[in-house]
Amino acid sequence: MSRVKAPSDLPPTYTEYPTELPAQLPIGPHQVAPIVNVTELQAHLRLLGAIHKLKEVVQSQEDGIAMTDRELGWIVFVNRAVYRFFAWTAATWQKTSPSLNETYIPPLDVIMVWHAYLLNPRSFFEDSRRMSTTYCTNLIAIEEMPLTLISSLIDPKTLDPLPPSDERQRFFEETTHLPYDMPLVTKRSDVFTLDCPFCANTNQLVRWVADGAKGFAQPKFAHTCEICGESFRKSNIGVRRFCEEVTRRRAGDRVFISETFLAPSTGLSAETSAVEIMMKVLKWMDSTYQVLQPIPAGSDIDTEATKLAKGLGYSYLLLSDALHRGARPNITPDPSRPIPRLQRISVAYSHAGLASLDLVGAILRQGSFIEKMTELGWTRPGRFDLVSESAPLVRSIARYHAFLDLMAANKTSFFVPTLDIDLAWHTHQLRAWQYRDDSCRFLQRVPNHDDNVEPLLLSKGYDITAKAWKARFGVPYSVCGCVPDGDSESLLSRFTSKIIGNSGSSHKRDSSVSSIDSTSSSGHKREKSVTTLEPVVNSRPDLVSTEEDEADASHPSEHNQQFGDPNGRTAFKAAHLREKRSAKCVASAKKGASRDPWRGLQAERNEKRKGHKEAFTDPHYGSGAYYPYWGVSVAIPLGFYGGYAVLSVGGCGGGCGSCGGGGGGCGGCGGCGG
Repeated sequence: MSRVKAPSDLPPTYTEYPTELPAQLPIGPHQVAPIVNVTELQAHLRLLGAIHKLKEVVQSQEDGIAMTDRELGWIVFVNRAVYRFFAWTAATWQKTSPSLNETYIPPLDVIMVWHAYLLNPRSFFEDSRRMSTTYCTNLIAIEEMPLTLISSLIDPKTLDPLPPSDERQRFFEETTHLPYDMPLVTKRSDVFTLDCPFCANTNQLVRWVADGAKGFAQPKFAHTCEICGESFRKSNIGVRRFCEEVTRRRAGDRVFISETFLAPSTGLSAETSAVEIMMKVLKWMDSTYQVLQPIPAGSDIDTEATKLAKGLGYSYLLLSDALHRGARPNITPDPSRPIPRLQRISVAYSHAGLASLDLVGAILRQGSFIEKMTELGWTRPGRFDLVSESAPLVRSIARYHAFLDLMAANKTSFFVPTLDIDLAWHTHQLRAWQYRDDSCRFLQRVPNHDDNVEPLLLSKGYDITAKAWKARFGVPYSVCGCVPDGDSESLLSRFTSKIIGNSGSSHKRDSSVSSIDSTSSSGHKREKSVTTLEPVVNSRPDLVSTEEDEADASHPSEHNQQFGDPNGRTAFKAAHLREKRSAKCVASAKKGASRDPWRGLQAERNEKRKGHKEAFTDPHYGSGAYYPYWGVSVAIPLGFYGGYAVLSVGGCGGGCGSCGGGGGGCGGCGGCGG
């Protein structure tokens, strides 16, 4: 790498693509040492490669569910991994070390769940701090994922997990009472244990897959309790969890219900306002069930929680209605336009498990990002072993810092990352406490990583990002072949330039040449004007590459888009509008290539790279691929994406204080996750 020293107020000047990070990078007014490094990205990529291979191995089994349905086979495996993760994090750990060492690292399937959880930073942080339980304590213990340690436990050539030490295997098995190695094959007859939300007794014969799609890993899960005879679903389990938390608070425990502990606009802890919110949303329930009063003398948590759950009919819908009546007693609930924050609270209790988000859905959506990293070739063993080949990772880190700099300068904008930026962002988020500390210091807020956003909103956010990026750094945000940048020169400027050009010389040459086209109807050859691309001058090789084999790294990160039904009208409309806009921008970029060679390059790649799919146009990408199996069974709210309020479901995103709904406008946070 050759680097020419530039004045301190100017960006560095490079003579080739840098393969080493500078000592400092700018974020707003700060000059900071790189907050992630190449070694961490390499370790992260090895983990992603191992997860990808694990999925391939599970889906290739010639026995069990995967033999007839590969996708369902993987979904069942993910469900079992989440079950094991909860067993691990809810267990009592007899730790002898103040930090995580090899003994405490779980099997790869559990690491996969841990990884996806950390990539929802607000949910993970709130879940670790809102109660004083063993589960919460253990979440705090694992909030900094030791990537380099974990990658050392993966074979660098095969990406298979290395055999565990005796101490590591013993710790997992003794704390969870589960075998260290999870079966790759699940048969329809396989069962597990689950507590009934109605009678609290343990059921021994709950199936992962059952007739009528009623297995635990299927959309219509229902199980008839083997003791009390009641049929229960995941939402019943979630409502029971809500009732137990509220009752534990009545008993004097430190408890904040989900989606109340953090300020929506900043992601920072806000205990005082959390108490105010809980007093408000629980007000209607208090009038009937005294949920804001201490539990009566002689009663206990289980009895009072059961009483409340029965009053709510163990129903997610009735819980949603009760929360609304407490926060907005004078407004009739409209299921088609729920108040976002109230919806997020109720949805946090719509599924089984201890987390406030559906971890199975999070893993499935994260899987599409892993696929993209694999397609780039970045997870291939040995891909970045040589320093001379590390330029893409160095650029990924530099672009991530530039992305943060963009967020620091635009506090209320909705920004969408590219794949390479998202890799560095994910890597940063895996050190949860450091991520919060850095974000607060440089951005005064903690951008979320909400992986569930409508495609129209996501594509619009990307366009805003690309425009702001080019204005700030002077080079395009993406050169992958997706929609070119808009014309930065105004119509008035172009019109003025045209007049000046015409008056200056009637014989002034333009940047086009004549070429023979087809034969006209009269039999004469006709000419067409072919624009000659001006050479691109890359002033920021630290932020963009003109090498075509690196183009896809700057593709928009879209694993977080949520089309809903991939075959529905909404999905078709979103894809059609994006394709229409792309075609219009390509035509404009071709005409203006002489004024802006970068746009000319973007248009050329859009037409040349025929196998390249325009971002935000594939409803079967990401979660869409799992819609028949999973999407229809989960009530997922559109919420905060990097702190920016998603308003498509009505109401406001939070900013209004205690009720979290009402007026439109955004949470004022900026940024977005990917």
